[in-house]
Amino acid sequence: MANTSDRSGQGGISTFKLVLIVILLLLVPTTMEQLEAHEDTVRMVGRVCVGLALLAFFYGLIAKAMRFGGLILLVLIGARALANEGVIEVPKLREKLSDLREDRGDSAPRPR
Repeated sequence: MANTSDRSGQGGISTFKLVLIVILLLLVPTTMEQLEAHEDTVRMVGRVCVGLALLAFFYGLIAKAMRFGGLILLVLIGARALANEGVIEVPKLREKLSDLREDRGDSAPRPR
């Protein structure tokens, strides 16, 4: 019984690695947006990253590697695509954090 159906030893990208790649691709334009990069640059980089994330997602579907996180990743990809086109707006975390600091009375210096 040396020939079993266990394919863990075969080549290919594991589910965890594929999900990590997709999440990292989606974080690139989000990070650029948080760092207040030029809007057109963020939009173009976002389109490329969404395209690459979709390719990785469909590869995972074809390889049956992302059954568990597939729907969640598809929603994240869609949300990032909508944010790239300006349909939805991503909240600015810096502003919220600085508002929280002011409310608490912290005297920590603001990051620039």
